[in-house]
Amino acid sequence: MKKIIKNILCILLVFTTVSCSKDDSTSQDGNPTTDIYIVGQIQKQDGTVKAVYWKNGEEFILPSDKYSDAYAIHITSKNDVYIAGIEFDVSGIRRPVYWKNGEKVTLATNNAEDAYAWDIEVSNNDDVYVIGYEINDTNNGAEAIYWKNGTKVSLHSSGIVSSYAYGIHITPSGDTYVSGYEYEPFSFGRRAVYWKNDSKIVLSDGGPSAISQSIYVTNAGDVYIAGKEDSKPESKAVYWKNGIKTVLSLTGDKKIFAPSIYVANNKVYVSAREAVADQNNVNISSAVYWEDSNKFDLSAGSSQSFSKQVIVVDNDVYIVGSSRPTASSSYDAVYWKNGAKTTLTDGSYTAFASSIAITKNSN
Repeated sequence: MKKIIKNILCILLVFTTVSCSKDDSTSQDGNPTTDIYIVGQIQKQDGTVKAVYWKNGEEFILPSDKYSDAYAIHITSKNDVYIAGIEFDVSGIRRPVYWKNGEKVTLATNNAEDAYAWDIEVSNNDDVYVIGYEINDTNNGAEAIYWKNGTKVSLHSSGIVSSYAYGIHITPSGDTYVSGYEYEPFSFGRRAVYWKNDSKIVLSDGGPSAISQSIYVTNAGDVYIAGKEDSKPESKAVYWKNGIKTVLSLTGDKKIFAPSIYVANNKVYVSAREAVADQNNVNISSAVYWEDSNKFDLSAGSSQSFSKQVIVVDNDVYIVGSSRPTASSSYDAVYWKNGAKTTLTDGSYTAFASSIAITKNSN
């Protein structure tokens, strides 16, 4: 998931009135300042389960009627903040939503089954794209979809049981790229695909089973997609550049979850959650990332940790995720900058961080 990083004067959000002079990131020497936005979910003992965002470490709950979660954030050049996620309706069904400057928009679906909004971007023409899928109430399959300004568009191909969409990238010229995968149990199993302007490109043939989740397109037009391949007992982190696959290094029988990709300074960055079963067959997870072929483990000082997204800003590598110091403690929302961890919560409740966006503010 690519998040746009823009030079802006000062972000004024409808749901949070924050003066630039009050912000901890304000520079007094005339240099650009940095604001860090992170979205995710909190789960408190009083029953609060809400989508949240943190701005420079300060937590704000996003409005929702019931339980909710936030998966992705996008900040436009006009300083508007878009956050995609889900909320539960009164029947306990997951509904796709997004928040624009804190105001919730519920997206239309066709049935009474779960639907998800996994990623969001806004084009240069101010068209709002939300990526996800909904469950079909006739055969329990899934249908990859996106909403453009609230209108639903299907990416599903006939003859396929299920399709899933996870990430989006919109180029300055308006081309849309969506990453995902298809599932057809009687032929290829799971295969990684992506769609360019609604036309499907197949990345794998199902042998081995593969999915794609995160997509990044460079200014030169090179298409990078991160995913994973399953080959029992382990799974492998992979990425495709213009359809050519690279398998990233892995040691032992480990599994990969939630790969994310970013390209900067001619280097490819992939983050993921790496899991291995302990003697009780319980998965122990570690946040990891690769810079080209070099792998780095971020789990130091944590009983368990996992990463959800990587971005690079001014040569600094930011990775967002969650960790907990002991097996009995709550997860904290965290991010790593060049390997150094910052914790956003205090351990008194459970918190998960899913996506990050960074703005540079001119003084």
